[in-house]
Amino acid sequence: MPQQPNPNRFVSPFVLRYVARALLPFYRKISSNKVYATQWSRAVVNIDTTEMLRLFRLASPSVPNPLPGTFKSGYNIYFEFKGPIDIYGVDTLLPPGTIKRLSQETRAHQQMAMAIVPLYNALETDPAFAQNMAKAIRSGNTQRAASLVRRYVTTPELRSVKVEGSGITLAFKFAFSSLTYEHLLYHPIFE
Repeated sequence: MPQQPNPNRFVSPFVLRYVARALLPFYRKISSNKVYATQWSRAVVNIDTTEMLRLFRLASPSVPNPLPGTFKSGYNIYFEFKGPIDIYGVDTLLPPGTIKRLSQETRAHQQMAMAIVPLYNALETDPAFAQNMAKAIRSGNTQRAASLVRRYVTTPELRSVKVEGSGITLAFKFAFSSLTYEHLLYHPIFE
């Protein structure tokens, strides 16, 4: 059986910076506005992608064609690209079977968003940082990626950082929540 090409090799600073630029206003709004964060959680739990799109556009009105979605254990926001990486974005995951609790876990979602805002700001504004992160992802270097992430995500609630697939996974555990949240910045593979 032929080996599948490695999608990591196509992760570029351009893609990382674009996604960060598109998501930064959204995560700022989630982290600073409880009403907005609660509305977002409710839309995710109710599998209301029309409302998710409306809410995303309130925070990031200039982003063309965002692709928000929801599934059994979380939500995603993807963006389309031309070329070898046709789609890239984020997933926010809870343990399987716990998505209904997201609406009661708004505080944790806000804390996670607050923690990742500096990372997305660095990816957007610092081309050298985006280049280094892309290199770490392309090479599968978890140690390097973790070092880069931890420069900006300084909360002790960040439990782990891993290079997985064509991106990074950040795992958060908050003292006031029994759930572990995962935030993935990556290229999803649809089968």
